[in-house]
Amino acid sequence: MRAAGGLALLVIMCCLSTNALAQNLEQNLCLFSQPESRVSDLSFQGSFSWYDGPYADDRNRAVSASVMADYQGLRSTSALEQGINAKMELRGADVGWSLSVAGSGDWKSFFRNDLFGIGAFGIDINLDSGLEIALTGGVGKGRFHDVAPLAQAIRIQNALLDHSILLAPIGDDALDEIARILGEIGPRSDEKLVAITQRLIDTGLIGGEEVGVLGLLSIEEIMESEETRLCGADIQARIGASLSLLPVFRISATGNVLAQYAIAPDPVSQLDSSLEAKFRLADPEQFHARATVSYNRRLPDGWTARASYRLELDRMWSTASETLISQAASASLTTQILGSMGLSLVGSVQHELGDEEVTISLAAYVEADLL
Repeated sequence: MRAAGGLALLVIMCCLSTNALAQNLEQNLCLFSQPESRVSDLSFQGSFSWYDGPYADDRNRAVSASVMADYQGLRSTSALEQGINAKMELRGADVGWSLSVAGSGDWKSFFRNDLFGIGAFGIDINLDSGLEIALTGGVGKGRFHDVAPLAQAIRIQNALLDHSILLAPIGDDALDEIARILGEIGPRSDEKLVAITQRLIDTGLIGGEEVGVLGLLSIEEIMESEETRLCGADIQARIGASLSLLPVFRISATGNVLAQYAIAPDPVSQLDSSLEAKFRLADPEQFHARATVSYNRRLPDGWTARASYRLELDRMWSTASETLISQAASASLTTQILGSMGLSLVGSVQHELGDEEVTISLAAYVEADLL
């Protein structure tokens, strides 16, 4: 438990440091907004291991597996915002298996000064604690912006500078115009490519007055890399009903408090965090709280790094007279080698109240398509 607590402190300190170091870049990216934005992002991490030794019985047979999936969807206009978030985690070995699925969706109607009314639903599935569905409504303040178009525009500029196609940086106004071309909903990718190329030529900074094949390929590659880049924060207070179907049937009035924060410290990284607490209005001592933080970054030479941490506190919410505390952290590095070979490095740490020590797993995977 002490080791997991130290890990939690380390993650928090790293996040605070990242936030402090990224203040200037935050202003460059997070002030960007557009009339309408749509975000859809799905990521997976997984591992599987099976071993059967030379004995006829199963004395040294071992199976272990883990799958983690994360989906984030957002559609935002000046007046409305619709969001869907879902996380799934499956872990198992010979000693047992655990499955948890958490999904939520919300619909926000904005007034002024980023005040909004919200309706939300949530579903939690856990092999240990059961199945729960919640419907809530309330008010909040804050807003999220999709800044991926500006992040892509900056990456396009940097790629063309690296290839000596651009003679100098194109400036903030041109970057903003290219970002709006990239973020516009409706035009096809080839139409956007033509418009971006022409805007680059209009800057007068293209050597030879044409982008060239290498430049076009670089722009297309960045346009196709649909990575989530969100900035913003909000806080919500909601009340509603919670319906527990398993292990016992129960309906209760609930209150929810939720705070969320997201930042793109630079064009190639994303930090997300949230803190949510729900409690029964008739008995506030029964509550469930969850804190999460995740970070992903595109590294040089095709590498991608991901890290996440989750802390959950369940006080008589899932099981009467019991308090459950669990922590989980995971990290991975993935890349493509020579175009046909993939390499993944995955590690995770878990701890639950009552465990004698933390559970640690490390794995490396290589995939190759030879034919």
